[in-house]
Amino acid sequence: MLKLALTARWIAALIFCLALAAGFALMAQWQVSRTFIENAANESWSKMEVVGLSSVAQPNSPFTFLEISSVGDEVVLTKVRTELTLDPSNAVLIANRIQINGDRGYWLVLPGQTESAKLFLAAGFIENKAQALAALQKVRELVVVQALLLHTGRYLPSEAPLESVESGIFESLSVAQLINRDSFVADSVYTGFLALTDENIFADIEGVEKLTVGMAQSDSQVNWLSAFYAIEWTVFAGFAVFMWWRLLADAYKRQQTALLAE
Repeated sequence: MLKLALTARWIAALIFCLALAAGFALMAQWQVSRTFIENAANESWSKMEVVGLSSVAQPNSPFTFLEISSVGDEVVLTKVRTELTLDPSNAVLIANRIQINGDRGYWLVLPGQTESAKLFLAAGFIENKAQALAALQKVRELVVVQALLLHTGRYLPSEAPLESVESGIFESLSVAQLINRDSFVADSVYTGFLALTDENIFADIEGVEKLTVGMAQSDSQVNWLSAFYAIEWTVFAGFAVFMWWRLLADAYKRQQTALLAE
């Protein structure tokens, strides 16, 4: 079989397969570079882009959105934009919130309705509990405007449910917990929530500040789709070399069979 492999035809085929394997290996290396995104200090992205909510999430589907991504030498923060009709009467407070500067307090959270599903909106930060309760009361008394208004923010995953502190105040922002309240029912809901990190109309309420959200508190983020593609390209690279050997072995068997038949 070695003699056959050293013929011009099979050497050319080997070079072609090795070139294919090298190309696949380069693709795998590129995908690996996109798989692990190291977390740096808060607000460490170098570029921001805004996309529509429907392009990164679907109602009643698992949260898979990766808001921080690496494109070349840039770290990109992807914000999400959607139209919402808000429901102030069902607003709540979420305790144990921490701003980037270290301030502790509450988030003001309102349910909203997109064209297709419910979506919770974190609208502002309030440091003092008394002010938070007062702001909550003011928001609940607002007149509902039945119009889709455009909102842009950070699309973040739901948190684990915890026992509520008291009426209207929750220990965590759990979409499942908020959606299952007796006063609020929805068949279709987004599993993440939208955090408004820019100035908005709720900042006019006394005590309500713009909320700040840092990057995820983990050593790194993993883009599982890129990881899958990296494995896939590696398999392709190995398969290209294997195909050359398999075709060579088949040609050698046919050659030996022909010689025996003579």
